[in-house]
Amino acid sequence: MARTLFLIGGTGFIGREVIAAAGRSGLTVRALARSDASAASLESAGAQPVRGTAENGAAWADALRGTDVLIDLVQPPLPSRLSGKAVKEIVARREAAAAGTASALSSLPAQERPVWFSISGADDLEPDPQRVISHNSALRADVAGFGRIGIPVRRLIERSGLDVTYIYFGVMVYGAGKGFADNYVNGLRQRKTRVIGSGANRLPIVHVIDAAGALVHLSQLPRDQLVGRAFVAADGADTTQRELIDETARLMEIKPPGTAPPWLVGMIAGRAVAEALTFDAHADNSALRATGFSYLYPSYREGVPQALEALGELKSPRTI
Repeated sequence: MARTLFLIGGTGFIGREVIAAAGRSGLTVRALARSDASAASLESAGAQPVRGTAENGAAWADALRGTDVLIDLVQPPLPSRLSGKAVKEIVARREAAAAGTASALSSLPAQERPVWFSISGADDLEPDPQRVISHNSALRADVAGFGRIGIPVRRLIERSGLDVTYIYFGVMVYGAGKGFADNYVNGLRQRKTRVIGSGANRLPIVHVIDAAGALVHLSQLPRDQLVGRAFVAADGADTTQRELIDETARLMEIKPPGTAPPWLVGMIAGRAVAEALTFDAHADNSALRATGFSYLYPSYREGVPQALEALGELKSPRTI
């Protein structure tokens, strides 16, 4: 029997890809829409719009009936500088959305509640002594990077006592979207992008098509294979920060950028950004792959050319 997904954040970068992937898999998607414009966009993408805001769960709780999985992709827009004050404001907004979602789920009988997919970044997780993060990793004790946002939200979700699956993308989800276009493509062209520090850190990343594909794949698993489990969805290729930036520049036929010290990037873009982009870990995605999932773009070598081609920025062929 075909499954039905409920999506929050469906008009975003990842959300649009989830709707497309779900459609290819024959799944039905209901998606929360904050406005008439959002509803029209979701409908044209192939989803059934449900009017409401994540914060006001009572207004859309009935639309959860008959759905199997709720995919929570709520992400307030990031400012150009992620200051400490901005982090606190984003945490408050994310917590309000999570509280509204928990309220909507809790209002239904237990047997009618979909599994809640909580999505966050890999730098929420504590690397082991070998600098490996996996489905078994604890949350970081020394909170840093985007974990400053993700960890407080997870704590709130844990306190809800609901059936939740925790899914960790890379520190960066890249592809033909605004973030990659602004921070890498345009940043390289305008000579603003820099390698932070030495650039030798292994940066957990995942292509947006694989991020969406992982969510749709997991949503079709039996409930008992999801509840209470965590999955790391980063591609696991050990791409370094420098490799990602230098290859993007090469494919654009732009001179590789210079470096900037983390403290300077912290002053300009915010401490959390500098910490996130210098995070170093090997991402063990074995739990996800054990469910039968395979990556369409297993590393930046395959993913970056696709992203640049989709943006009309691919100038050089990939090196074989």
